[in-house]
Amino acid sequence: MVDSINNNAASRAPPPFDLKAYISRYETQSETALQRLLFLAHHFHNEEGGDGNNTSTITSNAFEMAVAQMKSTGNYRRYLEEYGAIEASPDNASTTNAADHPSPELTGSPSRSGGGGDHHHPHAKHIIQHYIEYDPNFAPISKIEAQNQLETLEGRLSTAQSHIMKESIRTALLALAEFHKKRGELREALRRVFRSREYCANGRQHTQVCLLLVELSADLREWSSARDSITRAEHTVMGDMDDPLFHHKLRAMQGLAYLAEGRYYDAAKSFTSVSPDLTNQVNSVISAEDIAMYGSLLGLATLDREMLHSLVIDGTFKVRLELVPDMREALRHYSRAEYGQCLSILQHTLKRDLLVDIHLHSHVPILLDMVRDKCIEQYFQPYSSASLEKMGSVFGCTLEEMEMIVVKLIGNGSLGEGARVNVADLTLRVESGDTLEKKTRRRARVAAAKMGAHFTRSAEGMIMRAACIESGVTIQGEKQRRGGRPRGGRPQMHDDDPEMVVDDDPEMEKGVDPIEMDGSDSDGDVMEIENPNEF
Repeated sequence: MVDSINNNAASRAPPPFDLKAYISRYETQSETALQRLLFLAHHFHNEEGGDGNNTSTITSNAFEMAVAQMKSTGNYRRYLEEYGAIEASPDNASTTNAADHPSPELTGSPSRSGGGGDHHHPHAKHIIQHYIEYDPNFAPISKIEAQNQLETLEGRLSTAQSHIMKESIRTALLALAEFHKKRGELREALRRVFRSREYCANGRQHTQVCLLLVELSADLREWSSARDSITRAEHTVMGDMDDPLFHHKLRAMQGLAYLAEGRYYDAAKSFTSVSPDLTNQVNSVISAEDIAMYGSLLGLATLDREMLHSLVIDGTFKVRLELVPDMREALRHYSRAEYGQCLSILQHTLKRDLLVDIHLHSHVPILLDMVRDKCIEQYFQPYSSASLEKMGSVFGCTLEEMEMIVVKLIGNGSLGEGARVNVADLTLRVESGDTLEKKTRRRARVAAAKMGAHFTRSAEGMIMRAACIESGVTIQGEKQRRGGRPRGGRPQMHDDDPEMVVDDDPEMEKGVDPIEMDGSDSDGDVMEIENPNEF
C-alpha cells in the first residue's frame, strides 16, 4: 500500500518552477515583488537535492530580476545591503542624509567575508555576488539623483504648506511616501502617509491612506500595527467611499496578520470570507492565488468537516479553488475520506509551492502536521480498534512513526477518552461508552465510600473525646508523664488524685488514639464496602 501511494505521489510530482509566471502575480516594481524575488533566490540557492542546474538557474534569474527592479527604482540602499557593502537595516529606515553612511554608499564595494545578509535572510550570506557582478557606479549615481528628486518634492510640500492648501499638502506627502517606498525606505514612507491622513477630506481619500498604511506595515512585518490600522479603518472611514471591495481588502490583509501571529483559525475565517470579486486589486501585498492557497490550506488544517464544506468546498470560496487545482484535488480526497491521497498531494505536490511562499514557508511543517493529525482522527472515529501497521500504510508512515503520532494524539486527548495503544498486538483501541460509564460510576462509589468511612471515624472520635473530657479522663504521652504540661493549659493530674480515673489498659498507656480503637474497621462498614482504598 505504501508503494502504491509513493508511486502515485511520484506521478504527481510538481512541475518545474516558473519564476516569471509566479512573480507576474504581483504588482510590478512593488516592495513585495522585490522581497519575494530575493527570498526565492536565497531559497533555491540553499535547496539541497533535486535538479541542481534548475535551482541554480532559478536563483540566477531571481537575482537578475531583483537587481533590475532595484536599478529601475533607484533602490541603491537595498542593492548595497544585498552585496554586503553596508550593514543591513532592520527596518529600512530613511538614509537621505549622507552623513549617516558617509563612504560605503558612494564608494562601497561588496563584502567578501561571507557575513551579514539581507534583513529578510539574516542567516544568508551575500551569495548574489556569485551570480551577478557588482556595479560600483550604480549607488553613487542613484544617490545623487535621489537627493535632487527629494529636494524637488520637499519644495512642493513647502509651497503647499505656505499656501495652506490641504489637498496640495496631502498630494505632496503621498508623493514623498511613494518616493521613499520605491527606494526601500519603508519607515520614512510610513511616516509620510501618517501625516497625510490629517489632510483627508472624504471617504475615498481615507480609504487610500488606510490601505497604504496597512500595505507598508505588512512590508515592514509590523503585524500589530497593521491590525491596528485595519481596526481604525473599519470604524473611522467615512461612508462616501467609492470602493465596494474596501472591507474585503482589509480582510485579506488581516488574514496575513493572523497567519504571521500563528492564529490559524482566525486567518482561515478571514481568507474564506473575502469576496471572489477581489482578485488582483491588492497584488501589491497578496495575489488572488495566495488568497486561494492560504484559505484552503488553513481551512483544511483548522475547520471541522461541516464548516470546511460550508466555507471552502461548497461556499463562495470554491470559485478560487480553480486557481489552485492541486489543492482542490486534496480537498476533494479529504471530503471523500481518502486521507492517504490527500496527504500525498500535500506532501509531494504542493509542499514545494508552500515552502517558496514568503509568508507561509515558516508555518508549513505545523500546518501539515495539523492536517495529518486531523485526518488520523477522522479515519479512526468510526472504529473501536485499528491496526497501527494498516494505519501506517494508509497514511504513508512506518510503524514506528505511526505509533509516535498516535501516542501524541492520545496524550493531547484528540482521540477521545479511553484510547490506548496495545503494544502486544500493535493496535489502537478505544473503550466503549458503556465501559467508560461503568468505570466512572465505580470510581464515584469508591469515592463516596471513602468519604463516608472518614466521616464516621471522625464523628466517633469526637464523641469519644467529648465523653472522656466530661468524665475527667485524659490520656498523657511520655513527655507529660515526665512533668510536661498538657495541651490546652489543663493542670497535670497525678495517679494519687482521687478524682482521676485512669484505665489500666496497656494500649491506653502507650498513647494510642481512641479513634484507632473504634470499631469502624469491622465487617459492618458504611456502604458495605470492605476496602474503600481498593482503587
